[in-house]
Amino acid sequence: MRTKDYEKQKRIKDAMISLILKEGINGASVAKIAREAGVSPATIYVYYNSKEDMLAEVFSEYAHSSYSYLSRSIDSGMTGAALIETLIRSTYAYALEHEEIFSFVEQCSCCPTIQESVCAHDCCMDLFDLIHAYQNKGVIRMYSYQNLAAVLFAPVKYMAMNRHSYLHPEDALDELILMMQRLLLY
Repeated sequence: MRTKDYEKQKRIKDAMISLILKEGINGASVAKIAREAGVSPATIYVYYNSKEDMLAEVFSEYAHSSYSYLSRSIDSGMTGAALIETLIRSTYAYALEHEEIFSFVEQCSCCPTIQESVCAHDCCMDLFDLIHAYQNKGVIRMYSYQNLAAVLFAPVKYMAMNRHSYLHPEDALDELILMMQRLLLY
């Protein structure tokens, strides 16, 4: 059995992400990923059992890394307003700093097959535990996790993906923060 070369595995991941962003999930075949990574298709199977396993594993890794990025920017001592502001600004910053990974995670999160194998809720459990603590303190309104995620993150993701259409993106981000604070805080 061949040993794993982590640099080669990184090239495979990068090739997969690049192809998925260019051609979509269905357009990124194992053969194309291998060609883009400069490896044989058989080499991919040293690291992953199938294309679906590869997608799920890489999606899970990067979804976790994006929520870890958010988690590092917040703490339980923040006011509710500061928590919402930090979540929005950190999500926006992550989207800009890690544009390819962000786009890949967004595309994969819309694919039911990948969602079944990787529960996004598991990725961000610590974050939602913190939000739930703020809800229990009567700081943040008692909305479901799904609605909180939709309200907090979807508008920020939209802004990040369409930032070039905003005349003053920072002003729009400030306005969004104020809107979210008014919507979510008591």
